[in-house]
Amino acid sequence: MKQQDDSKESGKAWIAAWCFAVIMASVTVTTPLWQYYEQRYGFGPTGVSVAFGAMTVGVFIALPLLGGLSDAWGRFRVMSIAIVIDLLATATLLIPGFTPLLLARVLQGCAVALTVSSAPPAIGEALSHDGEKHPALTASISTVANLGGLGFGSLLSATVVSIVGKPFVAPFLAFAVLLCVTLIPCSRLGIRDGNRLSFRVRLPKVPGGNLRAYLGAGLCGLASFAAFSVYASLGPGILHDTFSMHCALAGPILYCSVMACSAIGQLILMRLQLSYRRITGIALFVAGFALVYVALSGHILAVFIVGSLLLGLGSGLVLAEGSRIVTAHSHRETAAASQAGFFMMGYVGMVIPIIVLAALIGAVCITMAFAITGAALSLLVTVGIAATA
Repeated sequence: MKQQDDSKESGKAWIAAWCFAVIMASVTVTTPLWQYYEQRYGFGPTGVSVAFGAMTVGVFIALPLLGGLSDAWGRFRVMSIAIVIDLLATATLLIPGFTPLLLARVLQGCAVALTVSSAPPAIGEALSHDGEKHPALTASISTVANLGGLGFGSLLSATVVSIVGKPFVAPFLAFAVLLCVTLIPCSRLGIRDGNRLSFRVRLPKVPGGNLRAYLGAGLCGLASFAAFSVYASLGPGILHDTFSMHCALAGPILYCSVMACSAIGQLILMRLQLSYRRITGIALFVAGFALVYVALSGHILAVFIVGSLLLGLGSGLVLAEGSRIVTAHSHRETAAASQAGFFMMGYVGMVIPIIVLAALIGAVCITMAFAITGAALSLLVTVGIAATA
């Protein structure tokens, strides 16, 4: 009987992780399509960054107001709502025009906000059914689902376009099918979510009252998401303009490789002693940006790829450490509210640094822009890790 219960709870953890991955995948459906949007609407890197960052508007609206919703209504019930909102966003992307694009990105942000505040607690609760918390394992599974989804979405979208064509229709229909399939097991578990507390708006909550560690975790999330967003929004353009890579799949493949390296690498390095894992994360993050700078200075594609993979690996370790801190200090009744604050800080990194980087590229050269951005983010990572110690 106990073995059967263990199997059921493990199944819940993997369904939550799958839902997390699919929602995050839908966020990057537009990543390989930015070149088509640029041609259609005539905006440059700054316009791409604004459209990409519009998702954070939805995140910043939904996370403070609804970040604690799953504490009251149940984890899978809220994830089901997130999938429905994401389906609405996908339908909106089928409407021509820059305004529907921005609206769809905002809706995607709302779906992401509900998911990032409910999926990690759902995974953690399923893994801790024996009464013992597993923060490191929970953080690793959550981060792999998060980053794996981001990479998978970009690659799937590019693959569909390369096979079928119709960049403004085909990838969105493919993701609509994927979301519908995901909704089935998630909604079934949502129906079984027992009645919890009545909902009231809960502002993001500091877990365990440890503000210093919480802010440090947030800085780790901010810097990590900023690094990932470089490849999601500006990566294809850099490959095209700097390295003369004209293959439509080049950008998505690089982005997916960065995400995969980040996700798989942290699973391999999870067994390292905590202090070594932190130092390794900082070292890989700094080394990655340094190699990217060298590659852009000398137009060396191989060095750019190696630097990108190292940066992805370092970012994944740093993000997982931030998530581990939040999970370890959270209580079941306020877990979603704690995750909400962490991801709010993280998603600041998805928009502000990228818009600044795009502006710097226009004001100075791309090499200097990356040097400034890399130095600033490396400093944030170092301060963040030090604060969590």
